[in-house]
Amino acid sequence: MKGIGADVVSVSRIETVLGRTPAFAEAVFTAAERADCDAQRAPGRAYAVRFAAKEAFLKALGLGVMAGVALSDIEVRPGPGGLPHLELGPTAAGALRRCGGATPLLSLSNGGDLAVAMVVVP
Repeated sequence: MKGIGADVVSVSRIETVLGRTPAFAEAVFTAAERADCDAQRAPGRAYAVRFAAKEAFLKALGLGVMAGVALSDIEVRPGPGGLPHLELGPTAAGALRRCGGATPLLSLSNGGDLAVAMVVVP
């Protein structure tokens, strides 16, 4: 195993940021993620859990937000059976390759005002 990353995000904080700074969504989330989130009954919660996943992935690689991997290069997508998985753009895939990791495993959860994500990089 190469790394484990976890992140906890306040749903209300993400909702506030989205309300104040609409460009935040375009800078952080892919068009597909924005469409998925905006179609949800609780879009703020959907955005928050995806944000947590992106942060958890970077932590699993031992990187920070300023490590040269754009958050929009890390995409949270529904997979087979609805289970979430990460699709990585070129810079995120390169960072994963450099750490010697394989396909990352993703777990998401939320409740109340919290969104939680855990990423394991085997």
